[in-house]
Amino acid sequence: MPLSVRVDADRKILFVEGVGEVTDEDLMEYVAAYLSEGELRAYDELFDLTTADLLDLTYSGLSEVASAAAQTDPEGGPIKIAILVSEALGMGLSRMYQSLREVKGGRRETRVFLDRDECHDWLGITAGISPGKP
Repeated sequence: MPLSVRVDADRKILFVEGVGEVTDEDLMEYVAAYLSEGELRAYDELFDLTTADLLDLTYSGLSEVASAAAQTDPEGGPIKIAILVSEALGMGLSRMYQSLREVKGGRRETRVFLDRDECHDWLGITAGISPGKP
């Protein structure tokens, strides 16, 4: 799976790093494995897609992922999804996902970032944290 996931229980954040080609199916597998039930549904999420290949993502696939993910959102609490990208394509796809998620009834606050420090600041975590480090 080209998504490397690290659960930080202390910060209540899922660090997700895209490695190589990321597909609609990979994102759907992530939703099923980490968000479908249990306490992880209430964790913030940081998707670092700065080195991922997003060319295989499709509108219909992102729509399905957004619908499935929106159904996992808990009722209460401000929960955030930060999507960190490095290029215009990633920004466009991530903004499309953000819009689809909102249309599908998602309650998480979702933002797309090009700047890592700004992303970490928004999530309230120490700047310079990477998915593989505490």
